[in-house]
Amino acid sequence: MKYKLNYRKLCAALLLLTVILSLAIGCTKENNLGSLDDSDSKAPETGYVSGTIKNDRGIPMEGVRVLIDHSIFFNSDLSTITDDEGKYKIKVPAGSWYAFAQHTAKYNGKNFTFYLHPENAGGFGNEGAVRNFVWKLSGDMPQPLSGYYGGLVTIDSFPGVYINVKEIDFIFTPLTPLIDGSEGKILHRISKDNHRILDVPIGKYQLTARYQGKSLKFRTWNSEQEFQETYHLDFLPQVTSQCDNCAKIEYYWEP
Repeated sequence: MKYKLNYRKLCAALLLLTVILSLAIGCTKENNLGSLDDSDSKAPETGYVSGTIKNDRGIPMEGVRVLIDHSIFFNSDLSTITDDEGKYKIKVPAGSWYAFAQHTAKYNGKNFTFYLHPENAGGFGNEGAVRNFVWKLSGDMPQPLSGYYGGLVTIDSFPGVYINVKEIDFIFTPLTPLIDGSEGKILHRISKDNHRILDVPIGKYQLTARYQGKSLKFRTWNSEQEFQETYHLDFLPQVTSQCDNCAKIEYYWEP
């Protein structure tokens, strides 16, 4: 009788262990399907797009607008914002979709809006997707977007000044932290098309420039300001009908 009693206890213990393991596995599956905690996961959930948004230093970003846009039909987008952990999740119907993220930040009393960089820019359908984003201050935007994450500086010459703009060394020295709070670096840039300097991280700069060993002078475009060898450059969120996240300047030089 003693042998039979031990055998029954052993069977009961094994049965209880099996039940506990089954419940644990079931709970894990439910978490993976429904929780924002797993939005960083590489395994997408059918019918949903999810992800995490961080800045360039890996800090989660709250309140970022995420836009899920149909690749064919106009004005058929879905949107949400990230939570306090930088996570989001949106249910998507059948179709062909792209994910975008836009962040608005206040800098020097002005509101600037940026597209954020996707780790995966590819389209997706109802099979679901994971799309994480990072706030980058410079670099090329991947298709279907175009352009640069950094700001644009347009340059025009004072009437009567004719020099080879491509030989001007423009020097941008940060005066304050950049718009994301990071420390900027001194930038040496040239204009490749004689009219624009592309992809400058949004910040407040001291601008100087040299051409054939002599300094250029600058002022704000279309203004009556005095030309200055040391020019304080501030970006604007928009110059109506012309550009976004940009600065427009005019230069003067004499031999």
